[in-house]
Amino acid sequence: MKTITVSSDVFAAIWKAHKEGDETEDAILRRIFKLPPAPAAVAHTGGRMGGFYDERSGTHFPEGMRIFRVYKGRKYEAIAERDRWFVPSTGNSYHSLNKLSQSVNPGGTENAWLNWRYTDEEGKDHFIDEMRKDPTRNILSRRSE
Repeated sequence: MKTITVSSDVFAAIWKAHKEGDETEDAILRRIFKLPPAPAAVAHTGGRMGGFYDERSGTHFPEGMRIFRVYKGRKYEAIAERDRWFVPSTGNSYHSLNKLSQSVNPGGTENAWLNWRYTDEEGKDHFIDEMRKDPTRNILSRRSE
């Protein structure tokens, strides 16, 4: 695998082209350029364990895990990626859940654990706070790539 450097606006444009089933930049670009799927899943090695690791709670969000919330009628989504939260709609990244929440609700004081949710394998939504209280949910919440 090769690493390329792109500007923030190009990175955001790649994710704006995201469609259902595209889990990585590689998948998005393969679809756009009409290339066959990668022979093996692209492995990410960001963070201690890949994905995002919350130091304070000891909670691990696996690489590629998606979380979401609704604020003032608008849905926001973030992806655990390389030890940060990546927001595909803006191309911005945040290194804490608190900063991620502040990007949605600037100036607001809130508990991110009780505002962001994830969808499990059966399609049921849960607050991410459940992962903090029950670490075995980390495995259940991983979306297949």
